[in-house]
Amino acid sequence: MTDKTEGTYGSVSRLNHWIGAVLFASLLIVGFILSYDVLPDEQAGEVRNLHKATGTLLLLFALWRVTWRLGQGFPAAASDRAGWELALSKAVHGAMLLTLIVMPLSGILMSLVGGRSIDMYGLFTIPPVAEMKDLARSFRAVHGYAAYTLAALIVLHIAGALKHSLIDRDSTLRRMLTGQSAS
Repeated sequence: MTDKTEGTYGSVSRLNHWIGAVLFASLLIVGFILSYDVLPDEQAGEVRNLHKATGTLLLLFALWRVTWRLGQGFPAAASDRAGWELALSKAVHGAMLLTLIVMPLSGILMSLVGGRSIDMYGLFTIPPVAEMKDLARSFRAVHGYAAYTLAALIVLHIAGALKHSLIDRDSTLRRMLTGQSAS
């Protein structure tokens, strides 16, 4: 099954992109709020449980998203670009796809090897694997680095899209919004 036409993204790819953007950005913001202890303890516990359950589901979505993107490939550039721009674009896209997997996976493993279960919205509970504090701390560090990495990649991604739209005036942003490659 293919979802792209020459030079643009198909509807499944666009839907994956925008659903993922909203979900990952939302969980990223919530994660930063939790990590900076902004919420009262009782509220933080509830929010953390929702964050963990949603992050667990998001791993499944991320696996789908990455598998779909790699299977579909990327359309050709919307305009001529310098070699460094193509390299930067590929690096940012590749790093984002990797981070979409590493981020939720490290969070899940942080909980499960930290001796904490994951309550899936009261429907069922994923029990802890063990209590290995050193390993849990390592996954916590990976989760934190992945959060900051993803935030930086999102900024680069948005800056690139805006550059193409406002400076280059090409169809890069339009084809992710509408699927149209030409004006």
